[in-house]
Amino acid sequence: MTVRFLHITDTHISADQSFSAYGHRPYDNLKQLIAIINELPYTVDFILHTGDVVEDGSAAAYQEARRLLADLRPPVYYVAGNHDHAPDLQRVLLGIDQPKERYDYVFEVGSVRVVVLDSRGKMDPGGELTDDQLIWLRDLCTPDGPPQVIAIHHEPLVLDVPWLDEITFMPTPMLVSNHAQFMDAVRPAKDRLRGVFFGHIHRSTQTVQEGILFSSAPSTYGALKTYPNLREALPAPEEAPGYCLVTIDEGRTIIQQYTFARPT
Repeated sequence: MTVRFLHITDTHISADQSFSAYGHRPYDNLKQLIAIINELPYTVDFILHTGDVVEDGSAAAYQEARRLLADLRPPVYYVAGNHDHAPDLQRVLLGIDQPKERYDYVFEVGSVRVVVLDSRGKMDPGGELTDDQLIWLRDLCTPDGPPQVIAIHHEPLVLDVPWLDEITFMPTPMLVSNHAQFMDAVRPAKDRLRGVFFGHIHRSTQTVQEGILFSSAPSTYGALKTYPNLREALPAPEEAPGYCLVTIDEGRTIIQQYTFARPT
């Protein structure tokens, strides 16, 4: 059975529609993308948003995001990012009456199970998984089971970019601090793991490590430069915003990246 989804990330919506970052307005860009998604000449089973739904984690920002994202036709599943406030994401955006402090959950679409992890760390912008999360993840990542996808916000592996991987100009790296333990937890399921999808770095990447596919999506409004030896986060205003189409079939995971024009 084929499952298709769109991977979007780092929308950074503010309560102020005129809010600008990296020289672009996130609200206008997301509104443009929503119109594009609703007119696609194919259907997708769901949309996976890998975090930083809003800019400041405020209830007012989630109210604005909810008004905007309600226009999307496919169902949307959210990951909590470092700019997000997980309880308000659940309460305001999703209407969950009793939100959890960490927003971990599992859902299934067709034959594919999706495991969502809240990777927010103790010190921004770094990520971290708790011992309880790692135990839960190991229980889900046994050798036998259905095809599985993992969704997380922070980068769960080193990407050969110093400002992402090391302490440079920020107090903590961007990646999951206990990424080695993350790999230990997921490794038993590598033969049925169809991909680990993340955001946070405002850049599309695809990496295969130990036979496991890792893929990040571009931000819907602003890219950041990433290359070896780069030790600070620099905006890339010349690059278009984008999203990814992910297709999972019997034996493959296919990722196609698309860009779209900013509204004028």
